[in-house]
Amino acid sequence: MAESNHNMAGLNLTLQAGTAPALAPLPGNAQALLNFIAAYVLIAGGQNFNGINFGSTTPAPANRGIPWFKTDQNNNPIGLFAWNGATWAAIPTTVSSGPTGSRPSNPSVGTQYLDTTIGAAIYWSSNGWTTVGGCVGDVKEVQAADLNTALNNNPGWVQDTQSVGLVIGGAGGATGITAAHPYGQVIGEENHVLSIAETPSHTHALSGSGGWAPYSGQHQNGTQPPGVFPVVTGVSTSNSAATGGGGSHNTIQPTIYYWRLVKQF
Repeated sequence: MAESNHNMAGLNLTLQAGTAPALAPLPGNAQALLNFIAAYVLIAGGQNFNGINFGSTTPAPANRGIPWFKTDQNNNPIGLFAWNGATWAAIPTTVSSGPTGSRPSNPSVGTQYLDTTIGAAIYWSSNGWTTVGGCVGDVKEVQAADLNTALNNNPGWVQDTQSVGLVIGGAGGATGITAAHPYGQVIGEENHVLSIAETPSHTHALSGSGGWAPYSGQHQNGTQPPGVFPVVTGVSTSNSAATGGGGSHNTIQPTIYYWRLVKQF
């Protein structure tokens, strides 16, 4: 019988022909013949395999010298563990790495890659490459020379166009505010011109002397003069001259603007 090799986790197993019982008759049909051959096939090479712990049950102390492929109760894989002298600890896995141009060309969902060009761990989702960090809807600000650079360095993220130029506040009500603010509400303004009603109530004190008053006397010829003549009447009041430009003032606190991104997938 020809030998057949099977590689299994680095273990080389070899199928070898065994010895059938003397005078054993050959089966009369194909299936019986296959069963007859299978009963006397030997598997060689297993003596080189030290074994592995497998399953959800913690290995016995006698088996601490070999790795443990840990699963849950339904045999779903959890990871590879090893005894470190005190406990079973997960064995760190190393993902492939390299520049952006060397990302796996046909990855399956969940494939991880350390992109050394952007310095970030990424994985392949059903929508494309995305950063390992962050969940859908997360918002962050990043430094970059331009928006394209910011997006290239953060795969899976897009610009948060809803909040461009705005300060972000927490939606809902809170102690110390006059009203609850619903999600997505935009308030405030960048510049503002104060109205008369918005200025504090105040007065301007002015003083002076002299003024005009009607003349009630008569000329020497006994006639009543038309009009009025200046006379000293004491303190008088008047409006001050207008001043101020009436321009709007800046209502923004000292601010620096970065690229604000939101995780899309």
